[in-house]
Amino acid sequence: MAIPKRLREAVGLREGDEVVLSVESGALVIRRAEDPFAKLERLLGDLTFDRSLRLVAEEEAAREASRGEGAR
Repeated sequence: MAIPKRLREAVGLREGDEVVLSVESGALVIRRAEDPFAKLERLLGDLTFDRSLRLVAEEEAAREASRGEGAR
């Protein structure tokens, strides 16, 4: 599906941006998908741990963001 150029420009969407589609009050709503790494940073804050655990946490955050965003 392609979003018309004038609408993309109006909301600042660029090629490659991920979006989430949902239905609210009978209308189709398109939102920019949240960056899973930004969400992880917000959730974890200053928490530090070894690199392998961080990778696992980042992958899980990405999966969770994909599942959660579509469920709105």
